[in-house]
Amino acid sequence: MPDKKQKSEEEIGAREVKRFLKSNPDFLIDNPEFFEILTPPDRSTDDEVVDFQNLMIEKIKQNMKDLRSNQGHLIDTSRNNLTTQVQVHEAVLNLLSIDGFKNLGHIVTQDWADNLHIDVIRICFETDHEIDPPDFKEVSVLPKGCVDEHLGKDDIIQLRGDVDVSEDIFGPAKSLIKAEALIKIPATKYNPPGILAFGSRDADMFYPGQGTELLRFLGKSFHNCLIQWQKSSN
Repeated sequence: MPDKKQKSEEEIGAREVKRFLKSNPDFLIDNPEFFEILTPPDRSTDDEVVDFQNLMIEKIKQNMKDLRSNQGHLIDTSRNNLTTQVQVHEAVLNLLSIDGFKNLGHIVTQDWADNLHIDVIRICFETDHEIDPPDFKEVSVLPKGCVDEHLGKDDIIQLRGDVDVSEDIFGPAKSLIKAEALIKIPATKYNPPGILAFGSRDADMFYPGQGTELLRFLGKSFHNCLIQWQKSSN
């Protein structure tokens, strides 16, 4: 039990707070963070009369907590996106620095995997077309029609998480991969249809609805570089 002296000090402190708030009626407006710790009076009665003002204040307090949490999540997401963007730019710069067609496959399947922190990257092209797949050792061969089977006629990119991936695409790495990003390589007079495949052991790495702009950029960068080297070798 508090002694008389302690009780008297608490009463004096309460009077000073009341006096301060009366002299500064805008204090809570200027300091909204106090809404989170102050408990508003509940004027509800036993006659089933509900104090809506109290409910509204509690709702505002919860909204402020949610807003702060969402702001933190947005900041973290923005930082992660910026980091990924820098990694993609470095990957493309590495691609532009190659000094021979035979190095293209190594840059994409090995250096890109390191740059982007991806477990497996595969370059796949179909056979049995008028033009053969590009001639470097990192190319994996797919049966004709496999690209449309996995991506459809219109899809350019497909993201899937927690998935059983195709052995045609990922080969011996199939058992490792739990999430995939498949980017279509359109057929041209320099290459048959193909797939640039990214695989991760993290089942949440890729998922439907995820932004695809950077992956599309990587796919187009690779394809454009491939075409330029094919042109120069003809």
